Amino acid sequence: MPTSLPILRKQEKVLIKRRKLLLKCFWIGIVSGLMAIYFRLSLEAAEKWRNIFLLSISSMDTPFLVIPSLLCGLTTIIVIYVTLKIEPDSSGSGIPHLKGYLEGFNRFRAWRILLMKFMGGIVGIGSGLALGREGPTVQMGAAIGKIFGDYLSSNQTEHKILISAGAGAGLSAAFNAPLAGVFFVLEELYKDFNQATLVAAFVACITADLVCHLLINATPVLNVNIHTSFGIDMLPILMVFGVFIGFLGLLFNKVLLASSIHTQHFSLPKKILLGGLVGIVLGGTGLIFPECLGTGAELTLNILNHTMEVDKLALFFILRFVFTILSYNTGAPGGIFTPMLLLGVLSGSFFGYLAQFVYPNLTDLSVWGILGMAGYFSAVVRAPITGTILILEMTSSYELLLPLMIVSIISYGIPEFFSNKPIYEALLQKDLSKRTRTP
Repeated sequence: MPTSLPILRKQEKVLIKRRKLLLKCFWIGIVSGLMAIYFRLSLEAAEKWRNIFLLSISSMDTPFLVIPSLLCGLTTIIVIYVTLKIEPDSSGSGIPHLKGYLEGFNRFRAWRILLMKFMGGIVGIGSGLALGREGPTVQMGAAIGKIFGDYLSSNQTEHKILISAGAGAGLSAAFNAPLAGVFFVLEELYKDFNQATLVAAFVACITADLVCHLLINATPVLNVNIHTSFGIDMLPILMVFGVFIGFLGLLFNKVLLASSIHTQHFSLPKKILLGGLVGIVLGGTGLIFPECLGTGAELTLNILNHTMEVDKLALFFILRFVFTILSYNTGAPGGIFTPMLLLGVLSGSFFGYLAQFVYPNLTDLSVWGILGMAGYFSAVVRAPITGTILILEMTSSYELLLPLMIVSIISYGIPEFFSNKPIYEALLQKDLSKRTRTP
């Protein structure tokens, strides 16, 4: 009996430590949820005012039509200059930087990143840069986790768990997808799977999602009515579709990485010049196709709800593809999460339109758009489980589980076959090529 007493005390200490960890994750979830709500609402307001402005300018005389280009170019220049001067680590998506920190590289100045990502994201994306809010929300959630860890944890392992849980909470709140947030932590960030990490991420993600439901009555991000069911006879067309999306994802990875490697050596004046030119192009395009600017959330909904002309799908895919690559390379705060999903919707719907000639009963293009999102995400990020669950939670299309899994794993296999690295891993290695390891 006496020999078992120290063991019991040790078990009790471990239990108390776990309870404290979960309590910290609960508060991280609350703060991350609040942050995600204010970021989302602020960005939606900025995009709304941008569209109103573009609409009013488009009805004016010719001399006034240059105003959107000039304003967008100037705003982009300001965002890039302030970001690269104050906190360069807040540029871009933030997920490669976060992965680098968790793997022992990079610094993580949480307060600076939190401030610059929030303000820079609203101004940059709100002015028209073709980037998404979800990547920044993930990095800001991680920053909140780090702040909690800096004040409440001296254990380095627990510190990383808190940061990962905060990142998952950010994704959960951004997409109203708590389960996807958990799997994102396990599949993409904290790959050393253990029960503590799983439960910590689960608590933070669920809490963040509940905060969104309580404060803004959050519903699925993409509320879509499905009118098509897939039988086993549809397996061949699903396999062809997976290959199609896989090659498009491979193309996106190669173009984004190659252009990013080229522009990483740009000096600050060259980055500012690039940003100004991109802003001018986007501002001018916004007068004709305003839905191609910013996050593209409205364009995604229009496609899935069949309120957009089919003949514009290929054009909008090309525009969004080019604009996303250019916008990311400016160095402004903004992610590629939402742009990836939009490209998946566009390419998937276009494939569905062509598939009607072989399968006349496939008239519901929104189904192909949903499958395209999962496939494109899997091909680019190489996280098929997260992608499948994310799309299920975003659309509530649980009847598409098997088709989503088939398309995701096939599209995943195409870049893998060509030895192409996942985009966040490739971007991290690109960043590390010009940095030294930090203690």
